[in-house]
Amino acid sequence: MTTRFHRPLTRALAALLVSALAACASAPPDEAKLTYQTAPAGATLYEGGQSLGLAPVTRTYHSDGKSATITTPEVTAVWPSGAKTRFYTLLKAGDDRVATLERPAGAPGLQADLDHAKQVTAETRSADLRAKDEALREQARMSARCQAQMSGKGVPSPSDNCR
Repeated sequence: MTTRFHRPLTRALAALLVSALAACASAPPDEAKLTYQTAPAGATLYEGGQSLGLAPVTRTYHSDGKSATITTPEVTAVWPSGAKTRFYTLLKAGDDRVATLERPAGAPGLQADLDHAKQVTAETRSADLRAKDEALREQARMSARCQAQMSGKGVPSPSDNCR
């Protein structure tokens, strides 16, 4: 008799749980992402007077829940020469966009900004190569051969990349 009462209750709770999960899964997004790039590269980005760092920078903006659009705060790009540009936009919740902030054409000091952009690009490439090399080393360290070697059960190889 107890079983008969629990089955309908269990089924009802399961149905309620499934519908609640479905509602969560179909809920509209309440945020959007925007990646700021600069041309030329190497401008420092500011939002609300606070530095966001050198571009590119990705920011996540949240909806107020009342509108389908999100107005981003104004972002200012400042190049080493002092050239500046400001930018804001409207995003739809769920967006993942890229905005390129262009250096003003007539601003003085273009060559200094182009030289800085070359330096920033070279440093970025170098950092990317170091990160890729480190990822490959980590992958090698996690291999079965390296795991056995580090546990004392394996034999070191002449081209040991386990440490």
